[in-house]
Parts: sequence; structure tokens; C-alpha cells
Amino acid sequence: MFEPLSTAFAKNPYPFYEDLRELDEPYFYNDADAYLLSRYCDVEAAARNPTLVRSLEAFMDPATINAQQRSRDWHDMPNHERFVQFSLLERDGATHFRLRVIVLRALSRRLVEQQRGMIQTYVDQLLDQLLQHRAFDFVTDLASHVPGHIIGHLLGVPDEDCPQLRIWSENIVQFFDAGRTPAHKLLAESATTEFYFYLSDLITDRRNKPKEDLISSLVAAQDADEMSESELISTCMLILAAGHGSTIDVLGSGMHALISHPGQMNLLRQQPGYIQKAVQEMFRFESPLPFFHRYASEALILTGRHYPKGTKFGLLYGSANRDPDQFPNADRFDITRHPNRHVAFGRGAHLCLGNHLSRLDMEVIFLSILRRTSHVELSGPDPTYKQSLSARGPESLPVVLTPK
Repeated sequence: MFEPLSTAFAKNPYPFYEDLRELDEPYFYNDADAYLLSRYCDVEAAARNPTLVRSLEAFMDPATINAQQRSRDWHDMPNHERFVQFSLLERDGATHFRLRVIVLRALSRRLVEQQRGMIQTYVDQLLDQLLQHRAFDFVTDLASHVPGHIIGHLLGVPDEDCPQLRIWSENIVQFFDAGRTPAHKLLAESATTEFYFYLSDLITDRRNKPKEDLISSLVAAQDADEMSESELISTCMLILAAGHGSTIDVLGSGMHALISHPGQMNLLRQQPGYIQKAVQEMFRFESPLPFFHRYASEALILTGRHYPKGTKFGLLYGSANRDPDQFPNADRFDITRHPNRHVAFGRGAHLCLGNHLSRLDMEVIFLSILRRTSHVELSGPDPTYKQSLSARGPESLPVVLTPK
């Protein structure tokens, strides 16, 4: 019934999600060992529920956690375990709150907005080159260059190193998807180790010569005993990895949505004031992170059923954001949609820390393209989307842009 790694699901997952929403109770997906929450009301409530957690530590003793790690083949990866598996994203309670406050203090909305000029300059430079060719791959030639460069700039990474950080981030994140192999495991550990050595050198440099960047702010927090060295390294990795792939994916799907709905593209071209609503609709229409897990830290009643402590739930953000009970004409791409309380960034304690930066990247990119072109179209057949439960985005997007 539910085959998230199939070609059919990659092409169009929404009929599958619709079938799940019509069930009387959450569907148990064996491959993820999780009950899947697919309706907006259930997903939103679960994301806000403080008893539903990311970390096994909240309800499981160390010996049992170790046994589960081995059963899932998450062991024998010392640096991946140290910096990735126990990151801010995978912590709860007081530890999560402490680390989250540090990052929010450093990554304020004001600081993000101050990057608009820098982002605009970088995007213009990319478009200057790409518009000379007119035909290019939107994902690989444009979208994949922006988030890593911008996040790296904020952190304080030299521009020439940003491409390598993007590779490390992708190699680390790929281990979270289903269907991983021993080769994926070796790749994730190798990338984490190389990333660790790189960040260690950069942190030493910032400790000796602080600058106005995120790494300097985080180093100051460690020096004030607000976080450990492992937490500092882990947080830098998370900031780079978490906001990188998902932004590339939603840039690709957002451009695909505009091309597939020329009336909406023309409206945005004529009325650029709709850009913030348009970006929100892109996140709702094709959620780049459609699946996140939670564990029940205590027994609870959910959707009218009793679940024991330790039950794993899959929160299907991609399904919730197409629930017609929450969004009228949910399968319609509408850049004027209001209200638009999508859950693409999550909810509650784990609300995405980088959502302001991601949206700013998209605003600048799409407005720049529409301002500098008279027409945008696909240069081939409809794109192939990733075969994945936890990520949603086109693998490539060949386009032709007609400059003004």
C-alpha cells in the first residue's frame, strides 16, 4: 500500500498520502517501525506534544539504546555518533533548549535580514553567467550553489571552501534515508571525520582571531561554558547540513511549480509583492522534508488510540500540508493563499532554526529571475524527483530562461 521508495511515489506521493488520511487509524510502516501520522490535525498536535521526543535518552537506558543502535547498524561510527547522531536536532528537554537558545541568539532574524545584500550580489553573479547560456540545470547550476555558500558565509567559512562543505553535508545526511548500505555508512563516517578536522582548525583560528560570524559567537559560548566542544562541532555541522539540502530541494520544486502553473508565475512577475506568500506556498505544496520521527517518552492516547512508551511515530509533513480539511483546494498551487499555516518547518520545540534564512534565499532568487527574464520554461520532460521518504525535490531541472 505505502511504497515511499517506489518510482510512482517519487513521481507523485500525494495519492498515497490521501489513502493514508482516509484510514481509521495511523498506518504502521514496517520499514520505519513507525505509525504514520498523515492528517494535519494529528501531525500538528504531535509536533507540539512535549512528550513526543526525538531522542531515545528520554525514555530508554544506555544499554538498550546501544542495543538498538546495533540493530539499526548505527554503531561503529565514532564521529558520526558523537557529532551527528547526538546533535541539537536529536536532543530534547533542557539540553535542547540550552543549545537552541545559543543558536537563536547568534542567528537572529535581524542578522539574517542583514545578509540580503550579500545574497543578492551572489545570486546576480550566478545569473550573469547562466543567462549568457540561457539553457542550464536550475538545480545543479544555480540552486545547489546558493544555500551552502550563504550558510558558510554566515558561519565564517572562506568562500572557496563552501563547495567542499556541501559535499560533506550531503554525504552525512544520506545515511539517514532508508535503503542505506555499508558503503553509505563508510561514506557518512568519513565525511563526518573530515568535517570535524576542518571545523577544529577553523574554531582554533576564531578563538585566536574572533570575527563577526556565527563560529566566533559559538566559540564565545563554549568559552563561557555554555556548551561543550562536541556540542560546538555538532552544532556547526547541523547548521551547515540541515539548511542546505532542504533549501536546494524546495528551490527546485518551487521553480517546477511556477513553470507548471504559468498563470501563477505571471502573477508573481507582475506583482512581486506576493513573493513572501509565494515562498510559503512553495514550502506547503512540495514540503522538502516530508517525514520526521518522534518517540513516545511515556504512554499516551493519540488519535483515539492508546500507545505504549517507546512507540515511534512518523510525522508526514508532506501529507499534512495537502490535507483538504486544513487547506481548501489543497492540491492547487496558489501564491495568494491566505492563511497558510503549513508545517513544512515543523512545530513546537523543534521548529526549524534556519527557516528565515531559507525563505530569504528563495525570495532573492525567484525575484531576481523574474526581474531579469521575460520567459522561463522546461527544456525537456518533467523532472524526476528523489526516491525518498525523508526528502522531496527534483534531482535535476533543465530550464531555458529568456533574458529581457
